[in-house]
Amino acid sequence: MKSTVFSLATALGAGSVLAAAPASHIDEVLVYPGGAQVTRLATVAAGARELVLNCLSARFDPDSLQIDAPAGVNLGPVQLETLPRERVPECAQSPLDEQVRKLEAQRDTLTAESSALDTGLGYLKALGAGEARATPATGIGATADTIRKTALEGLLRQAAIRRQLEDLDKQLAPLKAERDHVAAANPQWRSLRLRLSTVREAELKLNYRVTQAGWAPSYRALLDTTSGALNLERLAQVSQQSGEDWKNVKLRLSTAQLTPRVGVGMPPPWKLDLQRPQPQAETRALYAPAPASPAPAPPPQNVAVTGSRVAAEPQLERFDLSVFQGSHATEFVLPLRVNIDSGTQRASLTLGSEKLQARVLARVQPQSEAAAYLVAELAKPDGSWPRGTLQLVRDGALVGSSTLNVATGEERLELPFGRDESVRVQVEPEQRNAANTGFISARAEHRYGRAYVVENRHTSGTVTLQLVEAAPVSQHEDIKVQTQFNPAPTTQAWRKQPGLVMWELPLAAGQSQRFTAEYVISAPKEAQVTGLR
Repeated sequence: MKSTVFSLATALGAGSVLAAAPASHIDEVLVYPGGAQVTRLATVAAGARELVLNCLSARFDPDSLQIDAPAGVNLGPVQLETLPRERVPECAQSPLDEQVRKLEAQRDTLTAESSALDTGLGYLKALGAGEARATPATGIGATADTIRKTALEGLLRQAAIRRQLEDLDKQLAPLKAERDHVAAANPQWRSLRLRLSTVREAELKLNYRVTQAGWAPSYRALLDTTSGALNLERLAQVSQQSGEDWKNVKLRLSTAQLTPRVGVGMPPPWKLDLQRPQPQAETRALYAPAPASPAPAPPPQNVAVTGSRVAAEPQLERFDLSVFQGSHATEFVLPLRVNIDSGTQRASLTLGSEKLQARVLARVQPQSEAAAYLVAELAKPDGSWPRGTLQLVRDGALVGSSTLNVATGEERLELPFGRDESVRVQVEPEQRNAANTGFISARAEHRYGRAYVVENRHTSGTVTLQLVEAAPVSQHEDIKVQTQFNPAPTTQAWRKQPGLVMWELPLAAGQSQRFTAEYVISAPKEAQVTGLR
């Protein structure tokens, strides 16, 4: 296999005549979060001396162009020519143009039918007036009734045609707007001319990179609260505005980030020196207020360019996904070929799913809200799960959305699934008092008493209840904290954070549980203790 890389310096100016393009098509696309690598196949006949490809998008990076040829094919110089859109009208054909043409043809047919009805109704009106004078008195009623029925049918058909025309106009408006947008975004086309020699028919492979494409991961979690079964679906939002439609292509998605910076330079030296005496004027300047520094620029973001639709594949196979776990990036390979047109819409692809088992909890944080929220706690799934939006479906009903972030410091993954209205939480008024202690009142005390009642109002089943309370934690040796809980908590350092008290217990249907927490905080009388509530 021979490989030739061509840079922008090989591109020649406009002026050459475009030859008929041989058979070529986009066969495979590797999409990154902020770009895509396109593989186009072109067939050359035996004895060919030149390969000419027209109607290529002018959006690909010429410096990234690489042409691979099988053994026995000799590659020569390549010429790239960029032409304005109006000079190559044959390149403007797209699925949008075809849709617009079909709708406009329907509109023309309806308009012609409406004009024909106008002519017929005019003739009936004239005929009716003439027959009213020539028809004997005994035949006037029958003739008038016939004219009336025929005219009524024509008028009703005209009204139906007007409604159909209005519907067609509503369909045409967004299609024309999108077509114009695509045309404005692709004002140029590019042609490629390659000198070569081959004694037999061969297939060349052209690889180039485009930046007007990308993909973003998204997920859907479907939870069965009764069994704890959780189905975690992988989705990908793919979009592209490269100017070329990807028809029946092999699609691969990579988590690698393409950045212009591929390495780091030398660190700056750490130099020490003594401060030298400053002139008087400069010394005064040292004490002048420093000018306000400008606000830091926001970090760059990877903006996903919008793309187009994926045509439905008439296949019945499961859309399973092959995942290649590399040391630096992960690739997802779709098993079926797909269509993604260049446009302003975004394609949603299903990349497979994982069947997991979760522990369903009803979590209460009464200091924040007197409510219980369902949480699915499960082991983190294997493989690469880039951060992305997450749709949450509980027992077949959509409850909201969140963010899936597997790369956290927590040992297990937790997914929220909305409020459980059948778990009632009552927060009793907090009891507070303050007093001085000791023979000479050297210390001040603050007492807090909290109580919560949680009731399971489900008609059947047992919920696993978690109640989380934030207890005071001393940050100074002179501040003493005494605590008393009833019942005894499961842990006083939930998630390894001292002061986060957590109770976990089963709560059967119709059962209620009362929780109490008492705190005594003492500190020197003259001390100003921060954090008191």
